[in-house]
Amino acid sequence: MRDIIVKIALKLGLYKRLVAIDTWFINRKKNRSFTKNGEKTFIYLDEVCRNAGVRMIPIFGTQLGLFRDNGFIPFDNDIDAAVLDTDRPDNFVEIMRKAGFRLETEFFFKEDGRVVIEQYDCNGVHVDIFNLYDYSEMDWYCYVGRRHEFKEWKEANQTDGFPCVIWPFVKCDMVEKEYFGHSFYMPEKTEDWLRGVFGEDFMTPVKGWTVGERKTRIIYPKERLYRKCHQC
Repeated sequence: MRDIIVKIALKLGLYKRLVAIDTWFINRKKNRSFTKNGEKTFIYLDEVCRNAGVRMIPIFGTQLGLFRDNGFIPFDNDIDAAVLDTDRPDNFVEIMRKAGFRLETEFFFKEDGRVVIEQYDCNGVHVDIFNLYDYSEMDWYCYVGRRHEFKEWKEANQTDGFPCVIWPFVKCDMVEKEYFGHSFYMPEKTEDWLRGVFGEDFMTPVKGWTVGERKTRIIYPKERLYRKCHQC
C-alpha cells in the first residue's frame, strides 16, 4: 500500500510533502521514546561497547549536547555515536544484537561492500553508529548519508544510490567525562570537532540547524551510498 501511495505522490509532485508529513509523525514517536529512554539507552550503549573493548565516542548532535548543554539537546531525539574502525571487532553487530540493539539499516558502498553507518533501535530509541577511519596523519573521518536528490528511497537504492558527505575530525586522545552520572569517552579536542561540524557559533542553540553558509570541514564526495534494510 505504501509503495502505491508513493508512486501516486511522485506523479502528482507531492512526494516531498508526503515525506515531510511522514517525518513529522516519525519524529513525534521518536521524541516520546527518547524522553523516556534516551538517557538509560545512551549509558547502556557505552557499557556494551566498553565490555567489547570498544570506545564509544559521542558525535554530532549528541556530542554538542553533552559539551554545551551538559546533557541532550532539547529538540534532539536520537543518539549519534562513533566507533574507531581500529577498535571495532569483526563481530560488533552480533555483540550489539545480543545486547538488545536491533539492527535496522546499514549504509554501504557497492564497490567493496564496506558498511560505514549502522542504525539500531533499543528501547524505542534510534541509535546511529558511524565508523571512523584514517583520513590522514592528522584526521579521522566518517560518512553521513543524505536523501536522494529527487528519487524515492527504494528507487534510489535500486539505481544510483544516495549522496553522502564526509566529516573529518582531528585525531586526539580520548578523555573520560561524566554526564548523567556516567563516564563517557570524549575527544580531548572536542571544541575542534564541534567547530568543524557546526561552525564557529556552535555554542549558540539553533533549532533546525543546517550547514548553510557556515564555515565547516564538510566534504562533498562523488561516492554514493546504498542501504540494506533489516527492518523496512
